[in-house]
Amino acid sequence: MIRRPVLPACLLAIASLAVASAAHAERNVYLGLNLIHPQTETFQPDAYVVVEDGRIVEIGQGRPATGQGRMHDFTGLFALPGLIDTHAHISLAAIRIDTDEDGAPYLAADHRPDIVAHNARRMLAYGVTTVRNPGGDMAASRAYDEARAAGLSGPEALHAGEVIDRSPFPVMGLADRPSETRGVAAIVAEQAQGGARYIKLYESLSEADLIEGIAEARRHGLPVIAHLSDVSWTRAAELGVDALVHMMPVSPELLPPDRREAYVASRRQGAFAFFEWYEAVDLDAPEIETMIRTLAREQVHVDATLVAFEAAFRGDDAAFLARDAGLFHPDMQANWSQVFRFDLGWTAEDYARARAVWPKVLELTRRMHEAGVPLTLGTDMANPFIAPGRSMAREAVLHQEAGIPAWDVLRMATTDAARRLGIADRTGALAVGQEADIVFLSADPATDLNALTQVRAVLSDGELYDPAGLLADQ
Repeated sequence: MIRRPVLPACLLAIASLAVASAAHAERNVYLGLNLIHPQTETFQPDAYVVVEDGRIVEIGQGRPATGQGRMHDFTGLFALPGLIDTHAHISLAAIRIDTDEDGAPYLAADHRPDIVAHNARRMLAYGVTTVRNPGGDMAASRAYDEARAAGLSGPEALHAGEVIDRSPFPVMGLADRPSETRGVAAIVAEQAQGGARYIKLYESLSEADLIEGIAEARRHGLPVIAHLSDVSWTRAAELGVDALVHMMPVSPELLPPDRREAYVASRRQGAFAFFEWYEAVDLDAPEIETMIRTLAREQVHVDATLVAFEAAFRGDDAAFLARDAGLFHPDMQANWSQVFRFDLGWTAEDYARARAVWPKVLELTRRMHEAGVPLTLGTDMANPFIAPGRSMAREAVLHQEAGIPAWDVLRMATTDAARRLGIADRTGALAVGQEADIVFLSADPATDLNALTQVRAVLSDGELYDPAGLLADQ
């Protein structure tokens, strides 16, 4: 069933054509489109798309013969494959402070269905039709999939299990900590049996842990995502990691030898590494050149989540943090302000230092892309000050500001992401046989990536959605 009739202001004259009672299997024809094909960098004007039973069954130019199905005059709109956010914690809500039976405090992840639904609807409203959830409570992830099957409006999600981490202070409900009796391999096996699509190895693990986890994941045919700290990205690629997250390869091993000892002696724990490492790194040093070359050779997929670090680096700018406040769930915004944020404890000097290295973050992103390291767009949604859905457009713009051409960025958000996630056979392109995952925009994103915020309608598996309806509180 069509969730809600799509009624962009310019299309009120044909409002009667968008009838909520239309069957999902009915043929629907979308007319007058400018089709954008990122994989070929081509533009197809005055086109139509015929959708039936959730899939694209015909694409052509002009007007199809009468009797082809229910007609939707979308003249002048730009059609792009549905966006794919490769780093969205779709089943995660707030991070709270709790206490154990001895009164000791610990962090725990909430999985409130109302917050999850709020975020899911907003992601879909901004054209995000598929996400990779790179780490979350498996029961919460299953609950999301069940809710979506029962009618929740939101993107399809491909889930990793809980992040596997040896931190002495893991986030309960988000992380799983190995023990002497239940090691990394045992956790990987449990997650594989529980239906995880990916295994997520986290920053406190040792190289031996990575070797163990990768080997077990291989036995189950599962890709490995890694968020690392002291183990270098170069070594991770050599060990067989499939994907890395965050443009923060903060291992001391990637620094010039004459800077490592001083860096390790002076570094602070936590998110201070986001800028302290960039202060110490030499992007022209052989360590970085080798890292980039190794990632490209092994085709290790990276999502930079630049938008998450931009928010941290500008955490002292209240106006900047509030720019998308209307899209945040109120309880999430309160959580980020009072409990959980990356820049806790930062001083004015820390923020100044962070902003000073921002050009190096963008430069490393550009160099990776130009060297052939596979990049996709991820936002780290559900983390502080990430606007569900809308932050995908900002992530795209930040990649362009790094020096990456718009067409390349659009591929990262669509066809490249689908290929890296192993779903290119069914989504990520506007082609016959593909799932009807399409975002309709009022402006051309190949000319201006900010057009990704100008969503007029969304098709997800052939279901037609009105962004205004999705954004309205239910």
